[in-house]
Amino acid sequence: MDIGRLLFSSSGRIGQREFWIGFLILFAGGVLVHAALLIGHLLWWLSTYCWVCLFSKRLHDMGHSGFAQAWIYIVDVVAVATALSLGLGSVLLALFSGHGYSMVLLMSALGWFILAFLLWSVIRLGFVLRLGLSAGQPGDNRYGPAVV
Repeated sequence: MDIGRLLFSSSGRIGQREFWIGFLILFAGGVLVHAALLIGHLLWWLSTYCWVCLFSKRLHDMGHSGFAQAWIYIVDVVAVATALSLGLGSVLLALFSGHGYSMVLLMSALGWFILAFLLWSVIRLGFVLRLGLSAGQPGDNRYGPAVV
């Protein structure tokens, strides 16, 4: 197995074994990267590209376009925007209401952030499990030969 092709090329197909190997490499790398604050952002962008490549090849093995993963990034943006707008709205109400409900509104803001994070996590986990546990298409497809 060529790790360079696995993580840096979105063409071709990979089986379940290769997917989980790539997933564990990127997950462990992500944990290490986030520990290094100064270079973390730069490496985060590189790992994002690697995730896109890994997910693309797994989708190819299942007979889908790599662009099918775009919806997960759209969900990310919607979840963050929803949490920020509802959470910040509650914070602003708490700051400017003057009615003594400040703590309730601040807790509401925290609740919206937690709810959005949990929803995002469940959707991401479902996506990863579907990719990792679904069998690929038998035989060759338009993305390449079958993975043995």
